Amino acid sequence: MAAACWCRCRGSDYRTWNMSIDEVPSNNTAGSCSSGVGPFTVQGPDGNLGAEEAGRASSLTLNYRKKLRAPICVKLTVFICLAVMVASGVPELVLWKKVHQQLVGQIEHRLMVLSTLRQEQLQDYLLSEADKTQLIAIRIVISNYLNNVSTGNKTLAKLDLQMAISVISDFMNAAVYDSKGHLVLETEENVFQPRIEEASINTVVQEIPNLQYPVETSNGWMYTLSRGIHKGQKLIGQLMVSVNATKLVSLVYDRTGLQETGELLVGIPDGPDKIRLLLPAMQKPNVIVLPYKGAMAKAINGESGILKERNYRGARVIAAYRPAGFLHWGLLAQMEIKEAYASVWSVRLVILVTFSALLFVGALASLGLAKAFTSPIIELGKAAFALGQGDMRTRVKKGSSCFHDEFSNLKDAFNGMAHRIASHQYILEHEVSERTSDLAHAHDGLAREVEERKRIELELEKAKDIAMAADRSKSEFLANMSHEIRTPLNAIINFTELCLDTQITQEQQEHLEYVQFAAQHLLRLITDILDFNKIAAGKLEMEEIQFSLYEQLEQSLSVLAARAWKSGLELCCDIHADVPDQLLGDPGRLLQIFVNLVGNGIKFTKKGEVIVSVTVNSKSADDVELLFAVKDSGLGIPQTKQSLLFQAFSQVDSSTQRLYGGTGLGLAISSKLAAAMGGRMWVESEGVEGLGSTFSFTGRFKLFPSNSSMNFLMFKGVRALVVDDNSTGLRILTDLLKSWNIIADGVMTTEAAKSALELGESSGHKYNVVLLDMWLGGVEALDLVEYIRARPDLLQKYASDAEVNTLYPVEPDSDLALPSAHCLSQQCSSKSTPDRLRYGPNLKVEIYTKDNVSSAIIMLTSVNHMESSRCKELGLPFHTSKPIRRSLLNRVLRSALGFEDKMSHDEGKTSKESKKLNKRLHVLIAEDNPVNQRVAIKLLHKWGHTTVLAVDGAEAVERSAKEEFDIILMDVQMPVCDGFEATAKIREYERSHNRKITPIVAMTAHAMMGDGEYCIAAGMDYYISKPLNAKKLQDLLQYVATSSLRVYSASPSHKNSMSMW
Repeated sequence: MAAACWCRCRGSDYRTWNMSIDEVPSNNTAGSCSSGVGPFTVQGPDGNLGAEEAGRASSLTLNYRKKLRAPICVKLTVFICLAVMVASGVPELVLWKKVHQQLVGQIEHRLMVLSTLRQEQLQDYLLSEADKTQLIAIRIVISNYLNNVSTGNKTLAKLDLQMAISVISDFMNAAVYDSKGHLVLETEENVFQPRIEEASINTVVQEIPNLQYPVETSNGWMYTLSRGIHKGQKLIGQLMVSVNATKLVSLVYDRTGLQETGELLVGIPDGPDKIRLLLPAMQKPNVIVLPYKGAMAKAINGESGILKERNYRGARVIAAYRPAGFLHWGLLAQMEIKEAYASVWSVRLVILVTFSALLFVGALASLGLAKAFTSPIIELGKAAFALGQGDMRTRVKKGSSCFHDEFSNLKDAFNGMAHRIASHQYILEHEVSERTSDLAHAHDGLAREVEERKRIELELEKAKDIAMAADRSKSEFLANMSHEIRTPLNAIINFTELCLDTQITQEQQEHLEYVQFAAQHLLRLITDILDFNKIAAGKLEMEEIQFSLYEQLEQSLSVLAARAWKSGLELCCDIHADVPDQLLGDPGRLLQIFVNLVGNGIKFTKKGEVIVSVTVNSKSADDVELLFAVKDSGLGIPQTKQSLLFQAFSQVDSSTQRLYGGTGLGLAISSKLAAAMGGRMWVESEGVEGLGSTFSFTGRFKLFPSNSSMNFLMFKGVRALVVDDNSTGLRILTDLLKSWNIIADGVMTTEAAKSALELGESSGHKYNVVLLDMWLGGVEALDLVEYIRARPDLLQKYASDAEVNTLYPVEPDSDLALPSAHCLSQQCSSKSTPDRLRYGPNLKVEIYTKDNVSSAIIMLTSVNHMESSRCKELGLPFHTSKPIRRSLLNRVLRSALGFEDKMSHDEGKTSKESKKLNKRLHVLIAEDNPVNQRVAIKLLHKWGHTTVLAVDGAEAVERSAKEEFDIILMDVQMPVCDGFEATAKIREYERSHNRKITPIVAMTAHAMMGDGEYCIAAGMDYYISKPLNAKKLQDLLQYVATSSLRVYSASPSHKNSMSMW
């Protein structure tokens, strides 16, 4: 048999004590209970509990009594209150509904009656004023004068008009206009306009006069009435009367029947979305326009009724609306709901008070009933609480044996349970003592573990600080290294650019362009090192600027062509015709990837070729995804090693690094850059030497409208023969020429070229130009050159279709027809129309001679300049290096075909002239490095600016205080006073002396993350990195010259370039 008791102490959870009767000790010494007066004393194995514990148990019993009583009382109270609510609430609710309905009906009826009365008063007033204007408009003297103004008596007509106005008290002044809008009569001068538009006269042709909005003047409220004056059915003029609006204002602003918050509004439609009030609102005089909605809109639309809404002040109102009679107006009588329904709310308050009183009486009755039921329960709760606090002698008193009920049975069960609990107290205390000892030992072990963890965390924190310090040191080292290398590069790049602007030969220009491009490539390599640091820190940023994809690829291959030529490799670039040229993206990062991949292809290929191809992967209206591939015929990469390629500092084989060099960073950086462009990079290779590898990556770019300056239509009808022993290069060049509207054929040997030339001559389709690779099968192509010189009749000078049709037109009924496109692969028949028939019977086709046939040969050379000299020795004026650059090939073709390159000359002239600034600037250069000083001064003087030099920041502050400059170029690192401190002093001087703010541009060789932000925070407007980019610096000066520097920086389209040029 088991029993249980639940007890609660100070809001704690009920605790359950379970005990079997069989476990009660046989002797009553341990755990015996006795009751007494005063504090309880518990007799246990270890002695008494003590008076303090017993007193605390007694005090807690009183608190528990209150808590135990609450639930039963609440239940009974809620039950009786619900009964009272149902019994009294339903009749009161029905009464409230009836009274509310009756009172609301009375209020709405009163508002409707009031709006009807005001509407009638307003209509009577307006009709009265209209009748008065009608009496004046039909006066005979005025009508006769308007009918014949030139011969009429103006004095008599004016007197008649003044008399008519004087008898009408509300009319102040009047004027009469003829049918053309000219003022002919007026009662007082300078009151009305001398002329009105004829359109205004046409609006008053109806019988209803026009009323202008009342205006408050020094003489009170006034408005103007306009009515047409007719002679029979003919409109001969217009009457305009200035009316005193006192009666109208009194009528609208009369609050009779509207109490304190009520008002009357008269609205006139003013367009499809707003309503103009006839008079300003009484509660808020500055409100004259309301939105076209709500009660006023219904009234204007001819409806009437009652509507509750929020007025122009945001207050809840009840409004009675109705149309304003014969006018397309709306009338609105409104009152605030809290004032209109005051009587309704008073009745509701009385009903609520009555209901609350009945509910309070029911609650008192329920409390009395609850007391009779809760007394035994409270007694049991008191005993249970004391027992739970450790008073094992606690027992409940039994009631009278005459009234034995369920509570008596509960008391007997409780006393038995208390006896069993006391017997087990000793056992429980012993077990608790043992468990406490075990916990103490566990606590000591846990404390030691916590101390160990704290020690480890402290060591980790120290290691973290050391790592962060090392990272900062690395960043500082990279920044200093970048600064030291960029400073000499600044001189190399910019002085090279200055040399390019001087008078030099074409070969010198090509050399300098390669120097310039190589220096920029070195700059990119430095940037690669910084990029790897940025990638590791997760701070890599991508630019989004316009660039030419073709030029980027061709320039990168031109620089790498020298390496390919030295290795005996063929370097080709295959760009599909549907690939767009002008894109928005990061050309520097794209070039960085290509230089790395193509350089690797050349490095690991002993013989064969390296092919760069570009195709369109997907395209939309705004952007394009391009697929780039670099295929070589080199060593190949085993599939087991391909996973190591894109990891930093890794090589396929350690011996490869010793043989070919390299840091192992290139592919890792390139893979990250491809991912930053919205694409990915992968490799395909069978691992067999000779089959090579193909590195592919995708990139997504935004499209930019193409504005190519190349004119391919001029090449229409040109026949070209391409001779190249490399099948890939031959295919790429032939496809390129065909895309330029050139009829191009390709052959791979000298004998095939001779056969093609002879076939063209015999079929009447002679070639106009020959593109000849300088080396065919390892042998110089001099044999073919001498063959063409010996037979110059094999080639023919080109004449466009437009020139032929202009000089020698063919009759419309002639049987002569233009030939179709000629291709050797199609084996044109002998019936093809020869050139003599194509050019007409009277045309003398100009042919080449031995002296000038060399101009029809374009030699394809390598980047070796010895071959360029060889072309000059052979008497070949035109040559271009491989890989082919489209822009250069286009210019050479036009020269070889005899086109005048006027377009390119004009465009170049326009481009140079557009770079000239409209304003000469006075520039302060703060720079301590002599080389950088020379570069900046040379560039600025070249562009026509004046300069002042300061060798440190202190001198720059002194110079800026003595004279004003248009812009200041401020170096960041200088002795005595650096750029940041100098900028702060200049800004402080400008503020204290109220001088205009001079734009300050920071020149820094640092390229680490955050350098630009430091410059802007120091008070500088922009920063430009070294080496100086002449184009960006010139654009910056142009913006300063046109006073648009600040405007440019605020443009949202230049978010990334807002502080850096």
